[in-house]
Amino acid sequence: MRRLLELLCGLDEQLSARTALNEEQLTRRHPLFWLAHVGAHLGDTVVWLLVTLLLWRQSRGDRQTRSSLVGWTLSLAGGVVGTMLAKQAVRRPRPGSGRFLYGAGPDAHSFPSGHGVRCGVILTWATAFWPGAGKFAALLVLWIGWARVALNIHYIGDVVAGFVLGAGLSRIIRKRAMGCRRD
Repeated sequence: MRRLLELLCGLDEQLSARTALNEEQLTRRHPLFWLAHVGAHLGDTVVWLLVTLLLWRQSRGDRQTRSSLVGWTLSLAGGVVGTMLAKQAVRRPRPGSGRFLYGAGPDAHSFPSGHGVRCGVILTWATAFWPGAGKFAALLVLWIGWARVALNIHYIGDVVAGFVLGAGLSRIIRKRAMGCRRD
């Protein structure tokens, strides 16, 4: 099992290195830098807290929307807790030069990606708040995930694992919040 994990980790690192922007592309003059930088920030917790507040304000007492918002909020909060617990258990170093968007902060470990977790939450709940948003939400999630790898902040496996954690947790919570109805 250990050899399999080492093999998978090596493949993840190689594929991620091919996906990451090179030194020239990481300059502020390069368009891919800006595309990645904006995408990486679209997955920030602050952005999705603001989205949550706006959704709450717009719900105007609609019981079903409020129930979905409680589930959405529990998914986001559960994702944060699950991410931090997993990061402390695994302690995978981040790729690259240790460059961060905001500085090292408390989140020094790479696996799983918190942005990946939020992407799983976003994709799972998007249709509850924005019917027909599936394609747009999928493109947003792909952009955010690519950006985290392109900026050499995460490995692809970190983003995928985060997505699976966020989507799995959200599916469980959404089934309960929506009264066990099928999506």
